[in-house]
Amino acid sequence: MADNDLLIVGAGISGLSMAHQAAVAGWNVLVLEQEHRVGGCLHSHRFTGAPDDFWLELGAHSAFNSYGSLLAMLDTLHALDQLRPRAKVGFRLFVDGAVHRIPSQLILSELLLAPFRMLGLIKTGRNIAEYYGYIVGPRNYAAVFEPAFSAVICQPASQFPADSLFNARPRRKDVPRSFTLQGGMQTVAGILAESPGVRVKFGQTVQDIQRDGGKWAVRTEYGAYTARALCLATPVAVAARLLRSRFPELAGHLAEIETAIVETVGVAVAKSQLNLPPLAGLIGRNAPFFSVVSRDTVPDPAYRGFTFHFRSGVLDEAGKRDCIAQALGLSAEGLASMHMISKINQLPALRVGHGERTQVVDGLLPGSQLALAGNYFTGIAIEDCVMRSRQELTRLQQEIG
Repeated sequence: MADNDLLIVGAGISGLSMAHQAAVAGWNVLVLEQEHRVGGCLHSHRFTGAPDDFWLELGAHSAFNSYGSLLAMLDTLHALDQLRPRAKVGFRLFVDGAVHRIPSQLILSELLLAPFRMLGLIKTGRNIAEYYGYIVGPRNYAAVFEPAFSAVICQPASQFPADSLFNARPRRKDVPRSFTLQGGMQTVAGILAESPGVRVKFGQTVQDIQRDGGKWAVRTEYGAYTARALCLATPVAVAARLLRSRFPELAGHLAEIETAIVETVGVAVAKSQLNLPPLAGLIGRNAPFFSVVSRDTVPDPAYRGFTFHFRSGVLDEAGKRDCIAQALGLSAEGLASMHMISKINQLPALRVGHGERTQVVDGLLPGSQLALAGNYFTGIAIEDCVMRSRQELTRLQQEIG
């Protein structure tokens, strides 16, 4: 007999949202996480030393009142009072070493035709360059929109499917339009991990998975765990690796989904060292970074924080420090007093036709008592991850009751 009803590999937003919903349904749930923290792409780093307890995001930066599934879970856990609205400050463009206001880079005569170009235009089957480039015009797309889309998804945007971004969803009027939590977005993961009935074991790197006698067996270096159902809520490359030996067809389709590597650097700087006006962030054009996201949306009395999402393999550590100093206008003294933290992020690099690929994957899952969750199905937003987990749990409930 299996030890658990459901084993989940990965304590990011996908795994934890499934764990919460399964526990609410009365299932015995265990989450295995290789790191010693929950959150995955929700990573709110807290500094020590002089900026003690100052935090900034190394992953996802905000959520929105259109994230109905996420908000429903937080509502169930009586956590909506922890939401904090983000201050309304704007983005600017960083072009060839200088900061510019976005309207100054637009060609308004070309943009005036955008409403007419949208008429009857379909997103499906088009990438971002084909869809949005046609709407706003080629010069506006190159000057502003391509860098802006690349900043949103932290990878070159032109080949990304247009229908995987900005999906319209109903908005809740009782919560802020754009929000975070008091301690950052990782707080969401902490709330879900502490849901009644959810158990998380840390430092558990999965070495092998097997299907035997109607149950799943998962082996880590610390032991083996069994369950009636299994969910892999990991990056797509990890899921493909774990499935390769026992489920080669499924693993092969997952391996076709490319991964983008982002070199992320977060910095905390004393306010006294900066002349840069408050802003939501910088969009990089002809720059070694996709974006710089600011903590000015959640002001701190003494420090300001900036998260640089660098293009992979472009700059070494010294080059990144020089780029940070230039973008923020830091003096040598400011650079020397700056506090830094680095992380490698992995994101799915989706392409046109991705929906057909995931349909093939989904066609191999029914009856397997195996679920796949993550940011590589319908989109990379937090809400996309939560909705995928909910859909997969519904299927598992139908399979094992």
